[in-house]
Amino acid sequence: MRDGLHHMKKLIHCKLCLVILVVLGVVETALAGKISWQIDTNNNSRLSEITKNPAEVGFDGLTVYKFEIEHGACGGDQNWSDCEGDRQRVELKDGYKTSLQSFGSKPKKIKRFYRTNLLLPAESEFPNMSPMTQMIHQVKLHQKNNPIWMVHYHDEGLRITADNGEKCFVDQKYVPRGRWLEIEIHADYTVDGKADDTEPSFSYLIDGQVVCQLWSPLVTTRALKDGKRKKLQLKFGIYNTFPSKWLLSQPDNQEWVKAKKIEFSGYQQDSRGESNGAVRSAMASPFDYDWPVKLPAQKLYYTDWFVGNSRDELGPSRFRLSKSAEVEESESPPDSLDFSVGTREVCVRASLEWKRGGGAWSKYAEARGLSVEGCKLFTK
Repeated sequence: MRDGLHHMKKLIHCKLCLVILVVLGVVETALAGKISWQIDTNNNSRLSEITKNPAEVGFDGLTVYKFEIEHGACGGDQNWSDCEGDRQRVELKDGYKTSLQSFGSKPKKIKRFYRTNLLLPAESEFPNMSPMTQMIHQVKLHQKNNPIWMVHYHDEGLRITADNGEKCFVDQKYVPRGRWLEIEIHADYTVDGKADDTEPSFSYLIDGQVVCQLWSPLVTTRALKDGKRKKLQLKFGIYNTFPSKWLLSQPDNQEWVKAKKIEFSGYQQDSRGESNGAVRSAMASPFDYDWPVKLPAQKLYYTDWFVGNSRDELGPSRFRLSKSAEVEESESPPDSLDFSVGTREVCVRASLEWKRGGGAWSKYAEARGLSVEGCKLFTK
């Protein structure tokens, strides 16, 4: 009887161990988990479409999302109307999964590591449509106009821009069409700072190669004042801003406007008192007009996105980690005293070295007439 009770206790103890292991496993999976998505409420279900696992394209072991959008695919919700804001989109969003709320006297250190795969199809399916912008992924602060960071397809390459004013241009040689590209993003959302001062605030990798680095804090107190809730949302798909610019750049449309003697009233987005993010263009509602030449259809493919608190949590990459020649070159100051590097970036890099007693960037900053106190003004 005593042996039976002992055996039962061991059995119950083991079952409890199993439950604890299962719970721990769920937590671990969630930290480095596959992101679940919501359809953006500004999508137009009649003229845009998101297809899961389309027949023509696949990726072993992952869900594939095909995004398609046509001329006039604008929509809106209670907060915003693309149709009245010179925009159209087809996007998925994660529903504000990252909180910036801090309950102590010091800002919470927040880093996120993302990984997905992107396929840019042929020019006929995803044309370069400058001067209209083609955003393909972004992170937004709740109810703030300007994204914290955003990535545009631009002149066959990428343009990466942060709310802090920093930007990168990624050459088209790193963004080939017609094959899957592994995209990795490392973003530090620590308010007014970084989890590690020696690391960039933002890194963008394609096939394991770092092709862009930004150094100033991504999220500032000023930016938080622009939003309503201290939460960040990841969005991806196809987001067109200024379709009017592309439409007005077409010769047939220009002749049509002249012949019809059409005059546009112009569009200015309400800044709502924010520091940046409000834009202007020739008209608010380009899709109210029956243009002779309309926007061509656009198509783009993604796989699942994964997010973790470290790169290790994402699991192994398909590629060896490296840096592009452009990034390696940018890690040292220019040889001559020129102004090819912005003052803000110089100050961010020099400030790290001043704290450690000096270095190449601090000497370069001093040669440009910058000082520790002066740089504090540029890096606020």
